[in-house]
Amino acid sequence: MTTIVENGTIVANANSYVSDADFATYAADHGITVTGVAAKLLLNAAIYVEQLSFVGTKQTKEQTMQWPRNDVYIDGWNYLSTEIPKLLIDLQCEVALAIDTGEDPLATVARATKKEKVDAIEVEYADSAAPFVYNLKIKALERKLTNMSGGLSFTVTRR
Repeated sequence: MTTIVENGTIVANANSYVSDADFATYAADHGITVTGVAAKLLLNAAIYVEQLSFVGTKQTKEQTMQWPRNDVYIDGWNYLSTEIPKLLIDLQCEVALAIDTGEDPLATVARATKKEKVDAIEVEYADSAAPFVYNLKIKALERKLTNMSGGLSFTVTRR
């Protein structure tokens, strides 16, 4: 498996926004040791990232990835149509790190455990407990990049 990085120029057959080396640097900068294969982690993270509903519109319908995009405004700033936001790169890295630790956001969600007893150890989850791990770091990075920011968003056109 080979990581082909989209750099904003609509790279043919791109499958990631992050190179293996940049992912290793990101993990090291955060004091995290990656145990899996970088390319595999990044490709699986890209599957998750690519299904999000991003702000703006794809440059072309033929491009293999959701980015680069037109009409992207984040925190009030316009991004160039050839720009891959650092937030997006960080998001893919965080999803890859989560997958490496067994917290794959696309994993099948099993039934929630109500009660489990092994020898003298007993675990019972609250009825309202989520059946999966909710990674707040991933959700925080997604918020500014997607149309799911929690607020009402619309375009006003003056005629």
